[in-house]
Amino acid sequence: MQFETFSGQPYVISYEPTDRTDTIYCLALHKSGSVLFDNLVKAICHASGRSCVDVEVQLFRQGLNFSHCDHHLLDFCGRPGFVYSGFRGLWQLMLLRRFRDSRKLMLVRDPRDIAISFYHSMAKSHTVPKDGAVRELVMQNRSRAQSQEPSDYVISGGADGVLQNFNAFAMISRNRASGEWQVYRYEDVIYRKLDWARDIAARLDVELPEDVIARIVAKEDVFPEKEDPSKHIRRVHPGGYRDSLSREAIAHIQARCANAMRIFGYEPD
Repeated sequence: MQFETFSGQPYVISYEPTDRTDTIYCLALHKSGSVLFDNLVKAICHASGRSCVDVEVQLFRQGLNFSHCDHHLLDFCGRPGFVYSGFRGLWQLMLLRRFRDSRKLMLVRDPRDIAISFYHSMAKSHTVPKDGAVRELVMQNRSRAQSQEPSDYVISGGADGVLQNFNAFAMISRNRASGEWQVYRYEDVIYRKLDWARDIAARLDVELPEDVIARIVAKEDVFPEKEDPSKHIRRVHPGGYRDSLSREAIAHIQARCANAMRIFGYEPD
């Protein structure tokens, strides 16, 4: 389906037709394992025949994000019967009654690990669109990250955007008016991907043979032998922030995210 941005730039969202009536939304914080989560959701949907639309991923490939798009895309995201995956932020989704009334799966992660992962992603490994406004933004962030050490980057506010997103997810998911949420914590699922994939399939209301789920998980079950900041899959293991961030940087994150950390069960150092 073709749309236009506020500025008149055309873009396309591709999807497969659906005969389902139930709608499910899958969201993951930036640097929370969002690519892993999205890959599992899409693979499970593909194997079971459910139609999955990765709206934000498709926008990014075209150099765009939700803020460039008018209400027509939001209306599209309110169509029934789809699994909507790939969202890293809430954007205007809370305006949709179907979003509030539908099942939502969300992946979160310790914000201290999010911050250091975001730094390395911006400095070296984040994919850059070929053109578009998002390319300019990524390149600006890359220049800033490459000019600073990790702790200085965090203290100076370089990761504040993703930390604010962490806080927003905590507040919205606790609000009864926002409907049903299934919250996964990265630390609880990263070493138990098979159980996690089974649970995702169940909450997407699909049935798959055990060997199919095992093959899906095996493709995504990656643990680097050593940390490589230049790779998208850099470390995987939780708690790496302690080796990379100063006490002041950790304190900065904990001060900004104190309430949300408590909501999601993360203890301050």
